[in-house]
Amino acid sequence: MKIGILAAGLSKRMGNINKLLIDVGGKTILEHSVINALSYSNDITVITGYERERSEDILKNYPVKVIYNPQYENGQESSLRCLLSHTQSDIIVTLADVPFLQREDFIAAELNLKDVLAARPIFNGIAGHPVALKKELVELILSSDKRVRDVIKEHPHNFYSGRRESIIDIDDPASLNAIKEHLK
Repeated sequence: MKIGILAAGLSKRMGNINKLLIDVGGKTILEHSVINALSYSNDITVITGYERERSEDILKNYPVKVIYNPQYENGQESSLRCLLSHTQSDIIVTLADVPFLQREDFIAAELNLKDVLAARPIFNGIAGHPVALKKELVELILSSDKRVRDVIKEHPHNFYSGRRESIIDIDDPASLNAIKEHLK
């Protein structure tokens, strides 16, 4: 199944640092996310934006398709729509700043998509990643002016029990330090 990774954000809460390009354990956060996705699929698309040249320079070392979102400053919704506009199939979507997803997380997302249009893990009441979307839902999202989350809520979707790693992301210096400790 195809995987889309959103890696276009401004990293505003990190100050002047692009969190995805921080080296942890010899690889950037972006690389950790890509490598983990590659453990499940060889059909991966990464959406870039902020500091695209630096991100794309790293990504050229991996067998992924790269798409630039020229409207990345408009937020995650614009990057998600950019990704979905290049999607002709079911897709699993995740964020590049969720670096601990493993093959089993992608498998669970796909398995929980069977009888619904969207599937998302929940851990301790918090919605996590990755999020699986059926092609039919992608088409509905792209034809709507509503926010993606609102379109998903209107159609059959599944929240399933996920692993703690599905909610661990990097938002600020404190979460970065915790992730660095975890990756050591």
